[in-house]
Amino acid sequence: LQQVRDMLHGRRVNLIHRLDRGASGCLLFSFADGDRVGGGGSELGSIDEENRKFPTEHGPNPTSQLIQSLQNPNSIKTYVALVRGEGILHGEDLKTKGWFTIDRPIKDEKGRVRDAITEFRFLAGYTVVVLDELGSEDRGENGLKDKTPLSFKNKSANEPQPVRASVVLARPKTGRWHQIRRHLNGLSHPILGDSTHGNSKINREWREHRNMLGERTCLHLGRVQLVPTTVTMGVEDAGSTTNVLPNGLDVTCPIPRDMHDMIAVYMPQLLEEVIPLLAEEGITFESLS
Repeated sequence: LQQVRDMLHGRRVNLIHRLDRGASGCLLFSFADGDRVGGGGSELGSIDEENRKFPTEHGPNPTSQLIQSLQNPNSIKTYVALVRGEGILHGEDLKTKGWFTIDRPIKDEKGRVRDAITEFRFLAGYTVVVLDELGSEDRGENGLKDKTPLSFKNKSANEPQPVRASVVLARPKTGRWHQIRRHLNGLSHPILGDSTHGNSKINREWREHRNMLGERTCLHLGRVQLVPTTVTMGVEDAGSTTNVLPNGLDVTCPIPRDMHDMIAVYMPQLLEEVIPLLAEEGITFESLS
């Protein structure tokens, strides 16, 4: 918050939503001096933490209305995750499912079981072809693909494992604690860099051998789409309505260079495959110029 305020020469802002530590992507703010509460402004600390609402008796409150619009079931937040695993679960190819829903309750920070629903789309997966110690090929069901990197089965315990990773899109329909990360872990495809719900050994290999940033969680909020919002005014305004977001809001944030390079250097075929698929969802990679 302070960095944003400094960029705006001290003008106060409110944070509409948050990102997990180590994640990246879109962040929405509102100007605090636009919130009318009893004639004065309000800061983030004035939010009702249970309902995340501000009073609106004295007129439309941009912070409150943006939060409510974000919580509208027709609004969409599309995340991009780089996960361990090639997109196969119990013999099923998740990449062929298109968008599918995981409806699995999870516990919140206080240990209460809460409903949690996330939509996922596995865009593409990648794995190396493994050679045994004699150099013979271990083919998958569909045979080898050209230009596939090679590795070896007889590795020591300290050597990095063959690269197995997928690019996944996620759209949470509820806002639970670490919801996307926990649901992906439940699909045996934890997010790379996730120190809480991921695989510590795999995370260490990516940091030590494949240039993943030290504090990185490979989860990126690439696009936020808010529906148009109309608010009913208080008694003073005779119950009139006003459009806070008459045309809705559609913002994107390109996938940053560090995630691009992890894919481009170690999984170039995966990068070629996902670029057009991400473009279908209005998401791009950060410009390399």
